[in-house]
This record gives sequence, structure tokens and C-alpha cells, in this order.
Amino acid sequence: MFLILSFYPDGVYIQNSIKMKKLVVFKGKWIFWVGMVFLLPILGGCQDEELPEGEIRLSQIPDNPDYASLPLIGTQWKLIGFVDGRRERLRLAEPTNENSYTIIFLKNGEFSGTTYANGMVGKYEASEIDSSLKILELGLKSFAGEIYDSPIYTESLKNSSDFSLSPKGLVLYYDSQKFMLFQ
Repeated sequence: MFLILSFYPDGVYIQNSIKMKKLVVFKGKWIFWVGMVFLLPILGGCQDEELPEGEIRLSQIPDNPDYASLPLIGTQWKLIGFVDGRRERLRLAEPTNENSYTIIFLKNGEFSGTTYANGMVGKYEASEIDSSLKILELGLKSFAGEIYDSPIYTESLKNSSDFSLSPKGLVLYYDSQKFMLFQ
């Protein structure tokens, strides 16, 4: 036995398939409530997910075509945050002051920059042919005050493997789906 739903202007009829006997009649307002029961999961799925404090959607970072045309070498880059590419989320670097989390790549294969509280220097290899970038050496002028995102920043730099220049800025990959975004 199975049930047959029939929709008519005066209501919805449910009939069984054996005797074709009318079992239940739903009048007008019931149609509304039955429809709502089916629509609620769909409408609930469209709700905007609340993000943790300090995290934004990558799409909220405005595109600027000028970033894609800036050279990797000789430009001072400032870290915006750490991106999880699978989730398309960016966790903003903490704290966000003007002088922290910067890097400049020099022509001679060296770089310099800052963490939260210290200067840093090092050596790197980069190839624009395959967009690879590897940090060969990284040294801090001092280990004092290495708090907030400094340890994550320096560790991510050490693990860098690839880069790209995009309309959002300089992207340094430290994992296949994770990268740092600089502007």
C-alpha cells in the first residue's frame, strides 16, 4: 500500500492506493503549515554563518589590480592575515599596528622585516618561472616580546613554498590550502 497526495483548490487529499478511500483532507491554512515545514530547513540553510572575532571572509578583502603588478622584490609587504583556503576565511594578524609583520625581499636573495616586536633578516630563493619561494634562513634580532602571532608568522615563513601576486596582494603558501596574505 502507498499513499497518494492530491492537490485541489479546496484542499489536499491523502488517499490510500488499495481502496482509493479519502483518508485526510487538509484545508487552506494546513497547506501553508505543511509548506513551511518543508521550507524551514531550506531557509535555515541560507543563514549567514557567524564568524569568530578577528576572522573575516576572504571575499571581504577588496580586489586591487595594482597588487598583481607590483614586483615581489623591492616592495615592502605588510601581513594582513592567515588564510584557510578550504574555508575561504582570513584570520587577521594580531595585533594590527603599522610596524608589525612586514617583509621586503631584496635582489641579492636576502630579506628583512619585522615580527610583532622584533626585526628579522634572512635569505630566500624565489623563481618567477614556477612561483616557488623558499626561506633558507630566518633570524630574529631578539626573541624578547615574541607574542601574539609572531611565532605563527615566523613558522609560516619558514614553511613557505610558493607565492603569487593577486589582486588581493602577495600570497605566500605555507601549506597546499593555507597561505599568508600581504598587501
